[in-house]
Amino acid sequence: MRVAAAFLADAANVREGTLSVLSGFINTINRESYPAPLGATLVVVVEYDESEARRGDPERSFRARCEPAVGGAEVFSLEGTFSLGGGNDASGYIPMVFPLNDAQVPMPGSYRIVFEGTGLERVDVRFYANATEMPPLDESEP
Repeated sequence: MRVAAAFLADAANVREGTLSVLSGFINTINRESYPAPLGATLVVVVEYDESEARRGDPERSFRARCEPAVGGAEVFSLEGTFSLGGGNDASGYIPMVFPLNDAQVPMPGSYRIVFEGTGLERVDVRFYANATEMPPLDESEP
């Protein structure tokens, strides 16, 4: 079992196992001031094969946490479970979407969302938060 894809998008949904994505692979957000809402959706697609489907409980747990790319405290997190579909002889993809529109990014800088779960290797989704507001001009400078 592996993470086949993990990225930020403007929006995404899953209907009957089909993933629909609007503006995927966001790697930069621009906000006038901070703290600011992330305003994006985390998309994760897990791929599994027959051997994984036969192994143990089909219910698996995951955790995602956002943190600065270089040290610092956790910014936000989420956790839950997902299920392998089909039966013991099935293989496939499990698309998952996590709306993070209101999750707060504290300041400009480089961040990563670390996604890990039972039987999965860790994957990092990186993004950069940019400040678009210019600092005030000092009228005393020429």
